[in-house]
Amino acid sequence: MAKPERRPAQWQAPSLCGAVARSHAAANAALRVASLAGARYAPAAAPFHYVLPDAPAGASAGQDIPARQFERQYAWCLESLGVTVYGYCIERQFGWERKTEPALLLRRPAWWRRLLRPAPLLALTVDARQAGVAISLAAAHRPGYRGSINCIVRLEPALQQQLKQLHEAQAIAVSIKKKILGYLLLMRR
Repeated sequence: MAKPERRPAQWQAPSLCGAVARSHAAANAALRVASLAGARYAPAAAPFHYVLPDAPAGASAGQDIPARQFERQYAWCLESLGVTVYGYCIERQFGWERKTEPALLLRRPAWWRRLLRPAPLLALTVDARQAGVAISLAAAHRPGYRGSINCIVRLEPALQQQLKQLHEAQAIAVSIKKKILGYLLLMRR
């Protein structure tokens, strides 16, 4: 049995954006082919016959709609494709310079690291549209989430700064919330 790899895999944010953009384009191409293949009916298809529900009982004459009116005039497509990845902010050293930079770790940090430094859950969202790809960071609201994928997502400098600020803001909010709950529990005794 092979030993599992202890070092986390690394993804660059631009390659993640590229993968989502390629998936969006491939899905739209597949939908375009599927919609054009299923758009035409056979020319010998029988017309659709219907009778209005409020027609008088003696009037059995319904109306026919020709099959050519059911032909689709449009193609299917995805307006946008969004992928959300949940993770935790960490600071790691990368490159030969050993420069410390914030990154998004998809696996939950060890319990002893969480004791020393709060680890609020954050969400990285990649949204692909026809116009381009947008990437955003936000606080995640998924109670009980436990990520198990051992992977690090490295971000551009602007997103690194945003990740660090978001992490600090969420860590303060979590610590204040814990303090208030602690005080309430003390007051109940």
